[in-house]
Amino acid sequence: MGNNILQLLGMVVVFILVLAATYYATKWIAKSGAIQSHSSNIKVIETFKIAPNKYIQIIKLGDRYYSIGVTKDNITFFTSLEEEQLDLQKADTSLPNVSFMEVMGKVVSKVKKKEDKK
Repeated sequence: MGNNILQLLGMVVVFILVLAATYYATKWIAKSGAIQSHSSNIKVIETFKIAPNKYIQIIKLGDRYYSIGVTKDNITFFTSLEEEQLDLQKADTSLPNVSFMEVMGKVVSKVKKKEDKK
């Protein structure tokens, strides 16, 4: 009986270690990817999906704008664009910097509200 309890406790400890390693690995990968996406000369202004794995993008390189087609295996240049042709106020694609805990807190509160209504 005591041997079974020790095995169970060992498995729980291993599970917690795996969860902690996954959490920190995810944080590390997110930070390394964020560093690559911050560039002062290259920016994706807008992306529009036209089919699975096929997109049209408006990008800014330096102070010039271009439209390109992006597929899984290919990038095709369409045309250069003038800033006057674009509605840049609606094209702000930056995501708010929200922590995972904030998002989970909102989800949990919504679930609790639904359960309270039942």
